[in-house]
Formats: sequence, structure tokens, C-alpha cells
Amino acid sequence: MAAKAKDEVKYGEMVDGMKVWSLFMPRPYPIFKQGRDVNPLLKPLWHLQDHYDPRNPKLVGEVLDAFKPDFCNVHYMTGLGHNALGEIGKRGIPMMYVMPDMALSCFRSTMFVNGKTCETQCNPCKLSAAVKRQGIRAVKRIGFSSPSLANLEQNARFQPLMEYPHAHILNANKYPKPTAPRAPSDKVRFVYAGRLHQSKGVDVLLKAAEQLRERWDFTFTVVGGGGYEGELRQRFDHHDWVTFTGHVPLQDAINHIGAADMLCIPSIWFENSPGVVIQALGMSVPVIGSEVGGIPELVKHDENGLLVPPGDQEAWRTALELILSDPARLKRYQDQAASRAGEFEQDYLGQRYLKFIDEIRSFEGATPGKIYHSPAAV
Repeated sequence: MAAKAKDEVKYGEMVDGMKVWSLFMPRPYPIFKQGRDVNPLLKPLWHLQDHYDPRNPKLVGEVLDAFKPDFCNVHYMTGLGHNALGEIGKRGIPMMYVMPDMALSCFRSTMFVNGKTCETQCNPCKLSAAVKRQGIRAVKRIGFSSPSLANLEQNARFQPLMEYPHAHILNANKYPKPTAPRAPSDKVRFVYAGRLHQSKGVDVLLKAAEQLRERWDFTFTVVGGGGYEGELRQRFDHHDWVTFTGHVPLQDAINHIGAADMLCIPSIWFENSPGVVIQALGMSVPVIGSEVGGIPELVKHDENGLLVPPGDQEAWRTALELILSDPARLKRYQDQAASRAGEFEQDYLGQRYLKFIDEIRSFEGATPGKIYHSPAAV
């Protein structure tokens, strides 16, 4: 993994019973700062180093030679250097590349610019994807897993993923349980939890709710922070039905979700598999979500929630009013919300990952242009 500072470097140290390597990758635009207090003009240089710096493969290769792994799990190469993948291939180590986003195909990892999803790649993203493709081709036994089938298929438009073992497996995360029971309420409590950014569509959601306030009594809790928080507060914070919590610890966010009657995910970009939806459903909190990316893979329309066209304010108003006007519908959604909890269990997902790892280890290599029919594809 990448260290945030030189004093965090570890080279095979035992930490909680595991050997840990933490490498400091010299970059003028550290990924951990996410652009805060960093000159944005340095970002292109950072990307060039992340793709071409000869120190990347050297540092990663030294770790591989010291540890001698039987299998590599790569979750995120950004920061460590995309040109380091070839070091795994040189040593004949099978590997699984887990795709949490569009990083294999897009500089921004989102394919979302100027308020809409990109239909194709820009020239810089094409160049970046070509470098990453070289890394993919350098590893004979490689497989690709994504927590969202939609994300897997979107990346496959720009990378030869279907020529290799591929699988749609949710992240095997374990989330804390709420520390307080959900109290009864005579009004519907909606909650949004996540980063506050234009791509998340929170303004669309709150504008839709604003239209309903004269007719219905409800509350909205907006949990999270981000660059768009100030603008949202300026626009909506004067309302007595909206509460902005700002950034809070994970346990507090879980408690806010668990105390609500309905989670809202109004994203207008290609979400992967939002963990917040899994958390909510596991707590019997149904979801109104945008019909985009991996959200429809978790939210089943009119079963454990509602699906709404992304960015459609009128459609969101209708969906919110449907819940407000029909308590029996809300109760039915709540009863159905936890029905898929078994699909989110760590042991179940862990077994799926182990089977997929075995498939990758026995893979004999890709034939360019030929689709590999992976038993673990779904």
C-alpha cells in the first residue's frame, strides 16, 4: 500500500500478525490530500508519474521478491503506479484486479464531467487506458471483479476485460450496527448519507422535497461533507425540516441511517455499488435511488424501495410523495428491505471470492478478441 509520509514506510514489519509493506511514492500531488492545499497545476505531472515513473515498478518489484506471494489482489493501483502491474506478470503471479470505480478507463475514475456521464473517452483518458491495458496484457493469469455488474460492463467498453475471468461480487465489508433503536415517529424521516458533490444530485432531491413541504410534514437529514456543502447549506439550511450534519464518524452516520424511515440516493453519475445502500437495507431502511449504475442491482423497484430517473426533479417529487401519502407502502418496503441481507454476509461473499481466485489460478491465458465465459461472471 502507499504510505502518506516517509515516517509511515514499513518493509515487512509485523502488524497485528501480518507482514506489512507500506511504500512512500514521491508525488507532487498526493492522492491522500484529494487536491486540498495542493497546486492544481501539479496534477498533470502527478498523473505522468503515476503512469510512467520507473520508480513504481522498482519499488513494487522489491516487495514482490521479498514477500514471494502465491496470489496478488490488486484493489487500487492509483498512487502505487499503473506501470507496476508488469512486475506481477514477470514473476508469473496470478492476480485479481478489483474495480471499485472507472479508474481503468478514466483519469477521474468516474467518467463524469460537467454534470453528465461521458459517452466516450477523451484523448487523455484514451492514453491513460492504453498504459493500463499494457499492464493488463503483461499478466497472463489475471481476473477482474467489480461489486457492480454495471461498472464491470462499463469498464469492458474500453478494456479487454471479457477476454479474462470476470465476476460481479459485492465488497465483503462489515459495517457496524446502530447503537440506538429506531424510535417511532408521526412524520416520515428521510436521510441522505454520502459525499456532498454535484454528481450526487442532492440539490435535485432537496428541491423536490421543498415543493412538498406545504402539504406534508417530514424531515430530511443530510449526512456528510464535501465541496458542495456550502452551496447546499446556503440554499436550503434556512428550512426547519432540513438538518446538515457535516462530516461525521462512520458510527454516527450509521446511527443517522438507522434512525430514518427512508434513505435517498439521488446520484446523477454512474454509481458503482454504494455501501450506504447495503447498510440501509441491512437495517430494514428502504431506499429511493436513482436508476443508474449499480443502484438498481440493490434496490428492487416497488419491493425494497423505488427507482427514479437520475436528475429528474419532478420524478423525485412524485417518489417522495408516494411514500408520504401511503404509510402502508412504506411499511411494506421496510419489511422487504432486509430480505436480501444474506447476500451481503461476509462469509457468503468470501466464499465467492475464493472460488473466483481458484478460477484465476487455473486460467491459461487470454485469446485476444475471444470472450472468456467465466463461471463466476454473475
